Amino acid sequence: MNHIRQVYRSFLFLMLSGCLLASRAGHVQALTITPAAPEAYQPFTLDQYFECTTIGDPDVIRVDVSPDTHSIHLDADVPDSCFTTPPAFRKVANVPRLPGGTYSIWARVSYVDPVEPPEIGSVVVSPAPPTQPVFAFYNEGIRHYFITAGAAEKDSLLSGGGGGGWYLVDEGFNAWPADGPAPDAAKPVCRFYSAAVNSHFYTAGPNECELLKQPSSGWTYEGIAFHALVPTKGSCYPGTTPVWRLYNDRAAQSDSNHRFVASVDTYRHMIANGWIGEGVAFCSPES
Repeated sequence: MNHIRQVYRSFLFLMLSGCLLASRAGHVQALTITPAAPEAYQPFTLDQYFECTTIGDPDVIRVDVSPDTHSIHLDADVPDSCFTTPPAFRKVANVPRLPGGTYSIWARVSYVDPVEPPEIGSVVVSPAPPTQPVFAFYNEGIRHYFITAGAAEKDSLLSGGGGGGWYLVDEGFNAWPADGPAPDAAKPVCRFYSAAVNSHFYTAGPNECELLKQPSSGWTYEGIAFHALVPTKGSCYPGTTPVWRLYNDRAAQSDSNHRFVASVDTYRHMIANGWIGEGVAFCSPES
């Protein structure tokens, strides 16, 4: 009798497993990507059905993106305690802005999936236009920093232009040209100059840009310097490097100057030496 019961239980388990696997296969096909062909650094969503999931928010799942391996992992907390035919839940994953490439999508959509989640699909993110370097300079004579995306201006400074004494201080960062192709997510960066402090200033903030354009600001608008990605809530996207802004806090001495750095160690070092850290200004994509 025990043998018969064991055979029956095995048969029932196989039947249920077969049904669940067939159900899971149907749900895999229900994966929806919006927009279907996202552009570089454009956020998109993944809609997917999961079986017998437990999570605080029934409509949203966690997303873990790895640009290095071009993979997107969806975590819906599928428990092992699901028995009988489980219910299905539609969940939406908000995927952050990604550089161009083909990304595999991995998720446990059912409790019968193995511990290592299977690949359930892929998404192709269109590549971004080519970037250009933004060069970072320092002048020991006036103790000012300066950046430019212009190759001609860079060569001029290295040849003694701008009063002389300028040299490249670090590797700078990457952006897109002022008048060339750029992703829709890249914002125009306004460039200003103040003769009163003999310094330049750059901002991708539209409100800050319009404020400094006012005659009473003391700054002269010099046009768009380049296009750059900007952070979301102070954080950059996967596959990009934060570019921090620093201020020397010398307005009272008519000697205001800002520096933009892509090294967190340099950022912290300058703060320790009296500069004011103003957070992430841009996000530098890979070249």
